[in-house]
Amino acid sequence: MTQSNVTNWSHRRALLPPFWRYYALIVIGVFGLDQITKYAIHRYLFEGESLPVIPHFFSIVSVRNTGIVFGLFQDPNGWIHRLVFIILTIAAATLILYYSSKKKEVGEGDFYPLALILGGAFGNLSDRILKGRVVDFLDFSFHGHHWPAFNVADSAIVIGVFILLLSQLTSPINASSSPSDKPHE
Repeated sequence: MTQSNVTNWSHRRALLPPFWRYYALIVIGVFGLDQITKYAIHRYLFEGESLPVIPHFFSIVSVRNTGIVFGLFQDPNGWIHRLVFIILTIAAATLILYYSSKKKEVGEGDFYPLALILGGAFGNLSDRILKGRVVDFLDFSFHGHHWPAFNVADSAIVIGVFILLLSQLTSPINASSSPSDKPHE
């Protein structure tokens, strides 16, 4: 590497603050893990095949999902249905990026969970665009109750939303409330 290349790389790294690098690593990590696991399922299991890992509790399955998270709103033949999900996911991803860029305090509880949600959204979006359906493979049941199969992207979305909710529930009340918000004595 020449000195000018090193200088250019250092300058570019300085343009992206560390918290944005971590954010990008989370998004890329979730997306990458999601795509690798879906590829492995697609490659090594036939559609509909199931491998019990813990009998009567957890199996690895090969399911194709034309709906959204956890198989909701399935429509295997509906291209309009697919297009709506693609548009909604792109809109949600755009809003997540916009909201993330407006964060003033990176330490707030909703910055990095948004990266989890975004990575999951990109993982399922790429499947929906390229294949028309999403590969689901994590399958749980407990005492006769069966949870719909899901994948790494779905897990990241749910975990991100859970952390967001938890951070909202545990965050201190905003001290900059108006005088009319105070109780009357």
